[in-house]
Amino acid sequence: MLRRIATLPLVVLLLLAACSRSRETRSTIDAAVGAPVIIISVDTLRADHLAVYGYEKGQTPAIDMLRRDSILFRNAYSHCPMTLPSHVSLLTGRLPFEHGVRNNLGYSFDATRVPTLPASLKAKGYATGAAVSAYVLRGSTGLGSAFDWYDDELATRSNASVGELARPGNVTVERSIQWIDSQGDRPFFFLLHLFEPHAPYDPPEPFRSKLALAYDGEIATADSFTGAFIEHLKQRGIYDRALIIFLSDHGEGLGEHGEDEHGIFLYREAIHIPLLIKLPKQTRAGEWIDAPVQLADIYPTVAGLTGAQLPSGMKGVSIVGDISPDRSIYSESLMPRLHFGWSDLRSLIDRRHHFIEAPRPELYDVLADPGEKKNVIEENRRVYAAMRKALEPMKAEVTAPGAISAEEAAKLAALGYVGTVREASGDLPDPKDRIGDLTRMKEASQLERSGDINGALKTYRKLL
Repeated sequence: MLRRIATLPLVVLLLLAACSRSRETRSTIDAAVGAPVIIISVDTLRADHLAVYGYEKGQTPAIDMLRRDSILFRNAYSHCPMTLPSHVSLLTGRLPFEHGVRNNLGYSFDATRVPTLPASLKAKGYATGAAVSAYVLRGSTGLGSAFDWYDDELATRSNASVGELARPGNVTVERSIQWIDSQGDRPFFFLLHLFEPHAPYDPPEPFRSKLALAYDGEIATADSFTGAFIEHLKQRGIYDRALIIFLSDHGEGLGEHGEDEHGIFLYREAIHIPLLIKLPKQTRAGEWIDAPVQLADIYPTVAGLTGAQLPSGMKGVSIVGDISPDRSIYSESLMPRLHFGWSDLRSLIDRRHHFIEAPRPELYDVLADPGEKKNVIEENRRVYAAMRKALEPMKAEVTAPGAISAEEAAKLAALGYVGTVREASGDLPDPKDRIGDLTRMKEASQLERSGDINGALKTYRKLL
């Protein structure tokens, strides 16, 4: 009897804590209903190159400020190291094999077939708008039809340079501000996409001189545009009452596993992304969450907070409540197969292990080895077997890409993407064994653009 009495205070405290959290969640939802919803997507931004994730060589005062008002998610992951599939997952709450967009080229999105976050919010009376900074997210991919207003105004000549196929972020911010200001007091959902720090890295001053890495200079540039945008939201009285989500579509290789940019590999530098969620009135500011989360969680999170309708069958969950620490996040890369005839890659990552399915499979202990330098598959056969089994239901048949026009291929090639697609089958080589070929392809392409045709031909012949 005495033991039962002694435990009563603990039970009461636990119940009070649970009730307190429940009230907090209820008040958060009440504040978010009808609140402006804004997603800031910074292309190609590695989480570990931000100060809020422990990086000390950059300059990101705007993101640092936003973090102080936000929940920080330490282990957020993209489903694909490519821009278009990632943004479709973001807006649909579905994985690439579910929404059908598996690559930047050869696939389009059908907003009439797959429910979207902007459509759900529009049904709640929201105006929906987006402004994007690069051709890869042009409205004709199908994304434009998901919004009331979709600004993708870019020069699109077939021989356009990178600069003409991706506009500076400050221009996109200006267009975004114009649309937001035109909404008056009406609730709105807005997606702002900034292309910096995507390659080629060419930061303006003062960031070019201040930072040793040009990539970090590009991040600082994107941060300055983000800061200007947020400052306007504050001046207009929008910031405090808004739900603001800051994230990236994928990371960047920076040569750490032989890939300079992105699209081929699924190592953490390519799929570990920043994620900050600022709730209305800065509720839960300064908190952090360690549980694994994903881009597909954004739709159910926003829907849960705003009371928007949530379609059934989503893999994502709301991440502002309790999240299971035992989740596994799915990612895929079909670019090796579709563009080069190498094997495609798939992976599952949880709080401790990252399994990459390849002709030579890999398993990493990301707590002990966050840079994924040592394959520990031989020492962890049971973990490997369990994660391989868990991945099997996600290995959906790959629909062959559609036909690509020469003009479209040339435009994507100007942005650094290989401009042709094909459907490969059979026993395909491991991308780890062929990544050097991609480097030589880029070298040959640079020689060709510089006018050294003979040098380019010599390199191409070696590849053949």
